[in-house]
Order: sequence, then C-alpha cells, then structure tokens
Amino acid sequence: MDTHPRLTLGTSGAGPRTWIAKRSGPFLPARHEHVPRGGEKIAVAQVLIVDDTDIVRRALELAVRRMGHAAVSTSDPLEALELAERKLPDLALLDYRMPRMSGAALFRRMRSSLGERCPKVVFVSATAPDEVAREIEPIGHAVGYVKKPFALDDLARLVDGALAGADGASAS
Repeated sequence: MDTHPRLTLGTSGAGPRTWIAKRSGPFLPARHEHVPRGGEKIAVAQVLIVDDTDIVRRALELAVRRMGHAAVSTSDPLEALELAERKLPDLALLDYRMPRMSGAALFRRMRSSLGERCPKVVFVSATAPDEVAREIEPIGHAVGYVKKPFALDDLARLVDGALAGADGASAS
C-alpha cells in the first residue's frame, strides 16, 4: 500500500479497485505553513472543489493536494455553499454544468452570501471558456477557466497563478 501525507491509496479486498481515504479533516488551518522535503516553507491555500463527476472531482482533489494545498470536495453545490460559509476557501474550482445547480448559479449564491469574502473562482468545464465567461460576466469576475479534458500541468499553472493573484487565465 502506498501512502501520501493526506491520502491512503490501496486496493479493496474484492479486487483490483483503487480506493482513496482521507486521513485528515476537510480543511487545514487557513494559510498555515507547509515544509516540503526540500525544506522551503510555503503557504498552503484552502481549495474548494465542486464537480458532479466523481472521477473528475477526485482527480482535482488529488492534484490540488499534490500541489501542496488543502482541498475539500463535494458533488453538491448546496453543500459547497455551506462549506464555504463555514470555512472560507482561498480558491474554488467549480464545474460549470451540474444537474442540481450550475456553477454559475453557485457562484452567484457565493457572491451574494459571502460578499467581498467570496473566494477566487476557476471554472472547470467541457464548455468553451468564452461561453462560460459570457454567462459569468454579469455575476462577477472568474480568475480562470479550465476546459475539460485538461492536463494536470496546465491546471497547476492556473491554480498557482490564481492564488498568486493573476487573473484571466485559461487552460485547455
């Protein structure tokens, strides 16, 4: 069994299926310092991930954690809103098209509920970024767009840029 600092990877007794189990709570304390193997301290960001597709959500969560940040994920936009209200994330990765509530509607609710405290938002979607941007524009400014399918390196650059304050990024 392989072990990651916050994840345990292994196989179930029923066969070769891989499972992922969380070993810590959904959020680490906001912006605490993390010391990777190289010894240089870096700030850890809190990232909220909302996607109705399990495999995409888990891939995003694992990628964000491998970047050194804390992640919490859900498939339910209403639960995401509650999570954001309880523990304000630094960044939210939102699926644009979800069955219960669209990413745009969730962004609107977050802006209304959290006001100026609303986290930076990156939309993740198979929909073209310019189409997403047109719908989002009246609600507020998204810091980036990721078109599915995406390369993890592109996602990492976009997340790092969004957390550093760069706006208008797009990855495909």
